[in-house]
Amino acid sequence: MIRYERDAEALKNYVKFLRDNKKTFVVRHGTYTTTIETEHGKNKYETHQFSDRVFIAAAMIRKDVVNSEMGQRIMELPHEKINFGHHQKLEPFKADEVLNIDISGAYATCLYVNGLITDKTFKYLKKLRKDERLPSVGMLAKSACLWKYDEGECVDIVVERSKTAQVFYYLIEEINYVMRSIQWELGKHFYFYWVDGVFFAKDTPKRLITNVENLLISKNYLYKYEEVKNFKLSKNKQGVYTIDMVKNGEIKKYQFQDTNNGKEIANYLMQISNGEERKN
Repeated sequence: MIRYERDAEALKNYVKFLRDNKKTFVVRHGTYTTTIETEHGKNKYETHQFSDRVFIAAAMIRKDVVNSEMGQRIMELPHEKINFGHHQKLEPFKADEVLNIDISGAYATCLYVNGLITDKTFKYLKKLRKDERLPSVGMLAKSACLWKYDEGECVDIVVERSKTAQVFYYLIEEINYVMRSIQWELGKHFYFYWVDGVFFAKDTPKRLITNVENLLISKNYLYKYEEVKNFKLSKNKQGVYTIDMVKNGEIKKYQFQDTNNGKEIANYLMQISNGEERKN
């Protein structure tokens, strides 16, 4: 197998070449990788090459989840995937400083406090860096879409989704519930939350902040304060929020719209499988 960095244009050109030359091939497109399999072998295009620690952790998590009663119950039901919320009357504004509380290792802790992983797995997860821990948990929802081509024509599309996906969505749902609880505690001083971090006014009364801290402690979540300065929130005509800030001395920019080359590739594959490209 030959490995490359995943690039939307390069992949689109390769797929077009195979189609134009009436080749038989399969495209497997997932969150982190896209693989094209032909009679000559496989080409794998990756957005990121993870360390072995990530895959070891993912395997440990999956084993624990599948072997737990709680995990089996969760997998039988659908769960929400909302991880962002804001004050109903939130409008664009600027602030020299805002308060920010983040849950430490939110998803890993959520797995543990809900009895989904063992002590051994939890301790292993805590040793990982944040950029390793998140994908290891995220692999619970591993998915892929397969486009099957015969002599240049798309003959079948198959979607594969891990049976543990609902467990990952459950984690999102649980953390979102905690964030909504914090939102309720803070009232008018609340701005918004994003995944496992909540942002609120600098002048929030101390008693309300204490209530938030006690809420997190009661649910066995560790938390930390992050320094946020030069905060600016804007909103475009489509209702998309953009946030610029300096967090712990580092310039950060968040936009609540998912646009990446992974989606660009998937959209292209769907278009050509429906014959849209040939019509244009």
